[in-house]
Amino acid sequence: MNLIGGYLLVILVLFAGNIALLIGDFKISNVKVSISSFAFAVITFVLMNASTYLNPSLSFLLDYFGYLFLVIAISLFAMMLFFIKNDKLKTSLYPVLVLFLISTVLLSSQATLSFFEMILYSLLIFIILFGVYQLSKLLHHAKRQYSVIIGEYMILFSILMFIFSMTYYSTLNLNYRMFSAFLILTPTYQLIYVIIAVIVILVIGVLVNDRKGGNS
Repeated sequence: MNLIGGYLLVILVLFAGNIALLIGDFKISNVKVSISSFAFAVITFVLMNASTYLNPSLSFLLDYFGYLFLVIAISLFAMMLFFIKNDKLKTSLYPVLVLFLISTVLLSSQATLSFFEMILYSLLIFIILFGVYQLSKLLHHAKRQYSVIIGEYMILFSILMFIFSMTYYSTLNLNYRMFSAFLILTPTYQLIYVIIAVIVILVIGVLVNDRKGGNS
C-alpha cells in the first residue's frame, strides 16, 4: 500500500508539471495562476480524502494498476501526436485533466495516506503548478516552438508510465519483508532525477541558443 502511495506522489508531480506547462499557453496573470494552483491543490486533497472511502469497493483494482499506467502512457503519447504536434495546447489540457482526476481517485483509493501526507501532497501540487508556470514564461521566448518543448516533456512522461506498467506486477510479487516501498521505488526516483536533469538541460540549452541567435 505504501508502494501505491509512492506511485501516486510521482504521478501527481508529473501531471502537475504537465498541466502547468499547458496552462502556460494561456498567459494568465500571477494572481489567477495562484488561485488556479490553490484550487488544484484543494481539489486534489478532496479527491484523495474522499477516495479513501472507496477502498472496499475498488480493492479489486489493485491488481490492474499496471494497465492503468499503460493507458496513461498511451494516452499521453496519443495526445502528443494529435494535439501537441498540431499546436493545439488548449485542447489537450482537458484530456490531461481527466487523466489527472481519474488517476488521483484510483490510486488514492488504494493508498494508505495519512491526513498529514494528503496535505503535503496537495501543497506539493500547488508549488509545482505555480513554479512550472513561471518557468513556462521563459520557454515562450525560446526559438523552438513551445508545443515542441511540451511534447518532449510528455514523451518522457509517457515513457515513465510505460516503465511503471512493465514493472508494476514484478514489484507486487516482491517480498516486502526484505524490501521497503521506498527501496523498491528507488530506481524510479532515480529516473525522475534524470528526467528533471534533462528538463533543466533543455531549458539551459534553449536559453543559450537564444543568446547565440541574438548575438549573431
